[in-house]
Parts: sequence; C-alpha cells; structure tokens
Amino acid sequence: MAHAHIGSPRAGSATGAIDVVTEAPVCAGDLDPAAAGGRHRVMATGQVVEVTVPPVTGVQNYAALLVPECDRDPDAPEPRALLLVWQGQRSVPGVTAGTRLRCVGVVSFRDGRPTMFNPRYEIIAKQVSR
Repeated sequence: MAHAHIGSPRAGSATGAIDVVTEAPVCAGDLDPAAAGGRHRVMATGQVVEVTVPPVTGVQNYAALLVPECDRDPDAPEPRALLLVWQGQRSVPGVTAGTRLRCVGVVSFRDGRPTMFNPRYEIIAKQVSR
C-alpha cells in the first residue's frame, strides 16, 4: 500500500497551475443567482474588460470584471460578467483590461452579482502566428 508524504504537492500544484481536468467549467447558470442556488466552485476562462484600482486610503481590494466564455445552449441567455476581487491587494500582476485569464474559485453573489474572491488564476498567452 502506497502512502502519500505529508506536505507533498498534488499533481500539477508544483507549478501552481490550475488543474483543468478536475475543475468544472463555468456556464451561464453558474452566474445566475436564481439558478445557481448558493456558493459553488468553478473554473472560468475569459477576457478582463475592466479593472478597478483601489484608492490610496480605504479598502485595498483590486477588482477585475471578467466576461466568461461558456459552452451554452443557443437559447440560453448570455452569461453575466464575473467580478474577481483580490482582497488586500492594490494590484495583481498581469491582470489588466484585455488580459485573457483562467481562474478558479468559489462563486458567491454579492448584491446579486456573481463574485469570486481571491481566485487562483493563470494568464492565457495570445497565440502568435508565424
């Protein structure tokens, strides 16, 4: 019987990479407070369309608005934008308007808006054609 060593990294965690195999991709229903039914963990891939830099004084939360790419039924509504919030951060490296991200976290609803606090994220590189 094999034993895992305490403190040993999971597969894929040595690089901090998001495990896209085990995470459920987000769909429009996940971002609708009426359909989602509470907090749940998802993986969202999309483009950041807006960032909010916190003021020098006050709450230090860096926020980005992500428009997710969803596999969806053509009759279903467009997915809502997902608010990503990094608490206690004045900036987040690489996260700017126009950046494509893949992020994982728990979606909750703050004032009816789908929000993910302190998500793990990966920047998705642009494809360069030669």
